[in-house]
Amino acid sequence: MENTIVWFRQDLRLEDNEALIEATRNADQTLMLYVFDERSTRIGPPRLHFLTESVLALRKQLRALGTELIVRAGKPEEVIYALAVETKSRWVYCNRERTHDEVYVQDRVEQKLWTIGRELRYSRGKMLYHTADLPFPVTHCPDTFAHFKKEVEHVVPVREPLPVPDSIPPSPPDIDPGEIPELSHLTFSATRKRITCFEGGEAAGHKALTGDALLCEKAPMMEEGRILSPWISMGCLSPKRVYHSFDTDSESGIRIHQNLIMRDFLRLMGKKYGDRIFYRAGISGRPLEIKKDMQAFESWKNGTTPVPLLNAAMHQLNGTGWIPDVLRKILAGYLIKVLQLDWRLGASHFEYALVDYDPCSNWVSWMNHAGVGPDSREDRTLHYDQLWKKIDPEETYTQFWLAQIQSV
Repeated sequence: MENTIVWFRQDLRLEDNEALIEATRNADQTLMLYVFDERSTRIGPPRLHFLTESVLALRKQLRALGTELIVRAGKPEEVIYALAVETKSRWVYCNRERTHDEVYVQDRVEQKLWTIGRELRYSRGKMLYHTADLPFPVTHCPDTFAHFKKEVEHVVPVREPLPVPDSIPPSPPDIDPGEIPELSHLTFSATRKRITCFEGGEAAGHKALTGDALLCEKAPMMEEGRILSPWISMGCLSPKRVYHSFDTDSESGIRIHQNLIMRDFLRLMGKKYGDRIFYRAGISGRPLEIKKDMQAFESWKNGTTPVPLLNAAMHQLNGTGWIPDVLRKILAGYLIKVLQLDWRLGASHFEYALVDYDPCSNWVSWMNHAGVGPDSREDRTLHYDQLWKKIDPEETYTQFWLAQIQSV
C-alpha cells in the first residue's frame, strides 16, 4: 500500500492543485496536512484571521469528499517528519516556494525526510503562466514589465485550471485530525483591533469572482471592480481560474488580466534575483542615502503623519489588511521620498499588515518604488494636499477611516 502526504501551503484550494492531483493518482492513502508554523511571527491579525478561515473551509471541503485535513501547529520539518514515519508515507507533495523564508522551511523539511529515505515532490501553482510555456528561461526574463508584457500577452496561452479530483484516497486510520488553533494560542501578534472585510476559503473566493463576496459593510474601499487579491495570495483561487473568468470586453476584465500578468512578472523577478530583492541596495547595487528616524517611521506606520489621507489609508490597512493599489504607492512614496527612510521598513510593515501579502509582489514593488529594482522609475515627490483633494474630494474615505481608529 502506497501512502503519501499532501502538504498544503499557499494553495488552500482543491481546484487547479497540481500537488493534490499528483498525490491522489499515486497513492492508496493520502494524508492532507496543514501546519501553522510557530516561527511565522510577521503576520498581522487580518491575514491570520483570513488564513484560519481558509484552513477551516478547506477542512470542510475535504470532509465533504470523505477525507480529512490534518492540522498541526509547530515546525513543519518536525511535524511532517513525524507523520511520515507514523504513516509510512513515501512521498510528500507540496507547492514549491521561491523566497527566502519559505525556501528555508521547505529545505529543512526535505533534509529531514532524506534521513529516513523519503522525498519531497514539488509542484507548481502560484503563477498564471507555466514557466515551460514562456519564450525565455527565467534567468533571461525581461527586467521591465512593459517588455515582459509584450513578450507574453496574447502570445503565451494561459492553460485551463486543473479540475477538482473526482475522488481522494482516504486518510490513514487513527490519525488525530487536530484542532485549528485559536488566534490566542499561536505565537503570532494579534493585538490590533481589526475590521473583517474578507471571508477566507475557496468557496468565498468563487463568490468574490461573481461579485457576491461580503466586504466591509458601508465602508468606502476606494476601489472599482472586484477585489480578488486576498484569495489569490492565500491560494484559495487559482490565477488561471481568475483569468478565464473574465474577458477583455470590460475595463474590469482588462484590469484583472493586467494585474495577473504583473503578478507573474514580480514573481519571476523574485526567482531571477533571489535574496537580492531583500537588500537595501536592491538588485541595482546602488547605495541609498537614508535617514534613521524611527520616530518618523512609527508615525507613518501608526497613521499619525501630518497628511490626513495617508493616516486614513494606514488605519484602513492596519484594521482590515487591505488598501487599494493607488494608496499603497502613495504610502510608499511618502516613506521613501519625504521621510527618506529605508524602503525595507515599509516593505516589512506591509508584509505584516497585508491580508493579500505575497513576498515577490510586495518586496519587488517596494524595491522598484525605491529606485533600486529591475523596473524602477523616478517618481516625483507629490503634493499631498492637492492629491487628497483629487482622489477624495468629499473626504468621505478619509473621515470614515480616521473615525475607526478612535475606538482602538
